[in-house]
Amino acid sequence: MRLSARSIGTLAFVLLVSACASDGSPEEYFAELEMVTATLDVELDELEAGFNAGILEINFETADAEGALITLFQASLDGTADSFARLVAGLGNIDPPSSIAAPHEDALQAGERVLAEYREREDQLASLDTLADLDAYAAAFSATGSRQRFTEACQELQTIANLEGIDAALGCS
Repeated sequence: MRLSARSIGTLAFVLLVSACASDGSPEEYFAELEMVTATLDVELDELEAGFNAGILEINFETADAEGALITLFQASLDGTADSFARLVAGLGNIDPPSSIAAPHEDALQAGERVLAEYREREDQLASLDTLADLDAYAAAFSATGSRQRFTEACQELQTIANLEGIDAALGCS
C-alpha cells in the first residue's frame, strides 16, 4: 500500500502531537492553561490601564499631541507583543493530555503566528509618524486574521473544557 504525501504528512503530525502529549488529566491541563491565559489577561489589563492613563496626560492642544499619541500606541503594542510572547512560551511549556493534544497544538501554532505578525512589523511600528500610518498599521495587522484565528483556537479549547465539565475560564476574546 502506498501512502500519499498528504497521508504521510498527516501521520507524521499525529505521531508528533501524540509524542508531545502527556498522561496528565484534562483538569490539570486546563488549570495550567487557565493560569497562562489569566496572566495574559492581567498583563493586557495593565497595558490598557497604562494606555488610558497616558491618553489623559496628553494635551491635545499642543503641536506634539499626535507624536505623543503615536508613542503611546507604540509602547502599548510593544507591551502587547511581549505579553503574547510570554503566552506562547507558556503554551509551549504545557504538555496536554493526548485527547487535547491536537487542539492545543492548533492554539500554540495560532499564538506563534500572532507573535510572528507582531515581530514582522516591529520596524513598521517603530517608524510610525502619523495617525494615518497608525491606522494603516492596525488595518494591515487585522487583515492577517491571525488574532481571530488564535481567538478561535482558544474558544475551541474553552468548548472542550465546557463539554468535559471542567471549570476553566480561558478569557478567549
